Amino acid sequence: MASTEASASAATAGGAWPAGLRLQPLDERQLEGAMALVAQSGWNQVAADWRLFQAHGEAVALVDAAGAVVATAATLPFQGFGWISMVLVDQRRRRQGIATALLQDCIARLRAAQLVPALDATPAGRTVYGPLGFRDGWSITRWRHMGSVQAPQPGAVAVRALREDDWPALCALDRAAFGGERGALLRSLWSRSRGFACAAEREGRLAGFLLGRDGRQATQVGPVVVAPQAGADTDDATARGLLAYAFAHIDGPVLLDVLDAHAGLRPVLEGAGFALERGYTRMALGQAPDFGDATRMVAIAGPELA
Repeated sequence: MASTEASASAATAGGAWPAGLRLQPLDERQLEGAMALVAQSGWNQVAADWRLFQAHGEAVALVDAAGAVVATAATLPFQGFGWISMVLVDQRRRRQGIATALLQDCIARLRAAQLVPALDATPAGRTVYGPLGFRDGWSITRWRHMGSVQAPQPGAVAVRALREDDWPALCALDRAAFGGERGALLRSLWSRSRGFACAAEREGRLAGFLLGRDGRQATQVGPVVVAPQAGADTDDATARGLLAYAFAHIDGPVLLDVLDAHAGLRPVLEGAGFALERGYTRMALGQAPDFGDATRMVAIAGPELA
């Protein structure tokens, strides 16, 4: 359904799990079980992603009497809002209300922290979240390339490898695009994308950046953030330059989740051999998720990370 697999079945009250199951923090002993659920669902996350949730947010596991992982969920707190992610349920335990109960548990914990719950939903997930009070925001499209990408022409923008001295300007640009502070999370992504993380320059100033991470099936590229020039709604030329640099430095399959507001990139991606895979809708509970800037945010970090 999304980075969450909320069930349309009747909700189990948050915390009132089926007999024999208990909810607990996800620790190293459960990582193998959590990864088994990722593989079962065909998702792209690796163990480093679970550790990212443990370090910067909260990851939980629903386990049976033997300690086997039956389901998972994760949340990430930001400024004013919190992300719901990684709601996964073992195929043998679906349609028992577990996914809905996990979603409700995540909502309750975020609300207790005075954060607005938010997530990225597939079309199927949107039909579940809408009646719960989630409201629509950005439309996002996932693009997939099954092999090594033939990089598009970069254009005139100057793009180079990301450097340590870019960090203050990068974080300021990201805050304006994302709508909240997430410097520690971006640092984690940089550590996993050193081979292709890059920055664009315009008149000696940072005009955009690109990060990403390794995945189980493909390299996830994102976030991609740009600073549009005065009078311009978007800056897809800078985004194209950043993508060209990254694609030239990545071997193997690639995933990219692009905001539909950047329609100018569609022919670029199609020309590079990408195929449209699915859509997402950014949603927030009780309000429109208007905490970001679509002119600056070109591609998200992935529906599980916002």
